[in-house]
Amino acid sequence: MNTLEKIFLANPRGFCAGVKYAISYVETLKDTHKNDNIYVRKEIVHNRRVVSDMENKGIKFINELGEAPDGSIVVFSAHGVSPEVVNFAKTHNMRIGDATCPLVTRVHKKAKSYKSTYQIIYIGHRGHDEAIGTMGEAEMHLVESEEDVIKLKNILDSNKPITYLMQTTLSINDTKKIVDKISEIFPNVEHPEKDDICYATTERQESVSQMLNEISAMLVIGSENSSNSMRLLELAQKTKEFSFRVANAEELDKSYIDKNNIKILGITAGASTPQILVDEIIIKLKIFYPNVIVEDFPNSREDMMKFKLPRELLK
Repeated sequence: MNTLEKIFLANPRGFCAGVKYAISYVETLKDTHKNDNIYVRKEIVHNRRVVSDMENKGIKFINELGEAPDGSIVVFSAHGVSPEVVNFAKTHNMRIGDATCPLVTRVHKKAKSYKSTYQIIYIGHRGHDEAIGTMGEAEMHLVESEEDVIKLKNILDSNKPITYLMQTTLSINDTKKIVDKISEIFPNVEHPEKDDICYATTERQESVSQMLNEISAMLVIGSENSSNSMRLLELAQKTKEFSFRVANAEELDKSYIDKNNIKILGITAGASTPQILVDEIIIKLKIFYPNVIVEDFPNSREDMMKFKLPRELLK
């Protein structure tokens, strides 16, 4: 009889510093403004459990600022917003709380510094909240693939300065291929001193890569709209085709594990996934497989950066 024998836990996994920063920001704001409604534009991070927990504390989530009354306290999510959104808030006398991840803010600042000098290529995913916010800072040309770069050959002027920016949650390997193609098509491109993929994304992808030779499949815990979670899944599926993703324990399917003869399962979690979801899934797996062994993967590490909350929560 096929049965799961061992579970290896990846480290680092789950919340990154930017996610912790955003959640702490909103919760602190709620504590210090108990008599005010707090409106958060979009999901504070891409995870339904996190959003649901905040809603239970009385925090309100809206898709656009126009859904909040003039003069309200509004919070921008960890993914950042465009100047157009900021201007709307200011013209409607809204008190602004900015929970944007500082690493995303850094990319926004680069965009503003580049826009008067460079033609900017933006490597990212069309429609993602972070991409929308960053691309609002300057005119940019979005590319999601090497083919998209080739299409820019007849659009950009190769005689004028060209540079590029990145969404912070991309696949390291896939992004390198796109950057190599940019260098090939535009030999005069000016490479930034440092790429924009955040350290947490890099470390979680490296952790998964180190595990792949020792496991049958990887389980990624994270939401479908979480870019970094989907990149972890894509990375794992390149060598372990039966790797899969669930958002929560309810989505866990024992028959999938048995059908694909998964004996050693690696588990990781996207940067916006709370540890409680990992714990609940392990509990359910132990119910399915009472004799399964659960261990941290050897040589795993966790180097968590910390971002200090600003003293003035409102702008």
